[in-house]
Amino acid sequence: MKRKGIALLLAGMMAASLAGCTTKSPMEQADSSSDSGKSTSESKTSNDGEAVTIQFWNAFTGTDGDVLREIVDKYNETNDKNITIEMDIMPGSSLEEKLPAAVTTKTAPALIIRGNFDTATYAENGVLVPMDDFYETVGMSEGDFSQASVDALKYEEKQYMIPMQVHSTFLYWNKDLFEAAGLDPETPPATWAEAAEYAEKITDSSKKIYGIGFPVSGAPCYFDAMFKSNGGDVFNEEGTASVLDSEANLKTLEYIQNLVKSGSAPVGSTGADTDNLMLAGQLGIYAGGPWLITGLKENDINFGVTGMPAGEESAKGVIEVQGFGVTSSATEEEKAAAYDFIAYWNTPEVSKEWSLRNGYPPYLTALSDDADIKDDEIVSALSSISDFGFSFAPGVKVVKQVNNEILFPLIENVAAGNDPQTELTNASNAIDELLKK
Repeated sequence: MKRKGIALLLAGMMAASLAGCTTKSPMEQADSSSDSGKSTSESKTSNDGEAVTIQFWNAFTGTDGDVLREIVDKYNETNDKNITIEMDIMPGSSLEEKLPAAVTTKTAPALIIRGNFDTATYAENGVLVPMDDFYETVGMSEGDFSQASVDALKYEEKQYMIPMQVHSTFLYWNKDLFEAAGLDPETPPATWAEAAEYAEKITDSSKKIYGIGFPVSGAPCYFDAMFKSNGGDVFNEEGTASVLDSEANLKTLEYIQNLVKSGSAPVGSTGADTDNLMLAGQLGIYAGGPWLITGLKENDINFGVTGMPAGEESAKGVIEVQGFGVTSSATEEEKAAAYDFIAYWNTPEVSKEWSLRNGYPPYLTALSDDADIKDDEIVSALSSISDFGFSFAPGVKVVKQVNNEILFPLIENVAAGNDPQTELTNASNAIDELLKK
């Protein structure tokens, strides 16, 4: 990868900056007790004493955060530009709460990781700065990334974040429970209709075994994919009005309700609840993210994973992209340092390591035909995202509110036994009201 541009940019910026530039972590300033998950390294100093340290906030609180910390530490040890990354890992809710105030007081980190559903809001609120100059600065091009991954992080045709990882929901199944139910453990359901049939066979209330799970909070928004696979949607093409109240979406809700009523799916389970059922070997079929893989392996669950099943029209899964963003608090030299780390992350070597160690599908075009990726059964299966993934509601600022405050409660009410049509109409009206604000 060409990185001459950023080296020159850093050299010029550092020449104009104070020597030995270091800063105290904004997280330490905001909350002295928040040192859990911090990755730090002493600032490296060049012969003339010049250095730059930047702060990096993210919400990778799981086992993937351990891998992220290793990669950051390796960058700190090996980069030759006198750059040090100080990383603070915190729950996503804490990051969302602290970041706006930190931006206002100019104590925000230079670098953050957020998801594509945050792009429009953070762009409009001035939290992030455009990064259209990234490619030329570091010697990369937009074509080095899958188009879906970069498009998901744009707002009003400007690039506000650079991809860090891509994922969707995938279909997991417990092979032992399949076999016990007389099903072929190597053949997952190809359709949602088959998933319902299999779930009923797997369910064994005497052993607290459920055939399938539909979380009502704290989980990937699998229902957006289910709506789409059955020919429905949530927003119109322009993102200006709700199209939720439709016959196609009603069928999806009735499908979920029927499986809960039959006892094949637990009532009112959260994402953590259904994750734990899967990790305990008590759930047969589940649509979840790649982060389940490590736990399933550690718990010796005999599992399979594949792409999402087809609905009445097609197989669909929402593509979610986490991206690196530079905040408006960053100085020019901090921005240049952040760019250098982002470029390092997006080398084939580092991106490949992240994919193979955590199970995330690759998004760099250089890895599309990589032999090690293809030989890894799990990562290869997750790479099927290219066949069924779609970007949900790009550019709609209220998409997170709609999912969390309207659609998850919709699923909860339907699972609890409420009339699906009434709930669908009420939710659709609530979306329209939110879009008017």
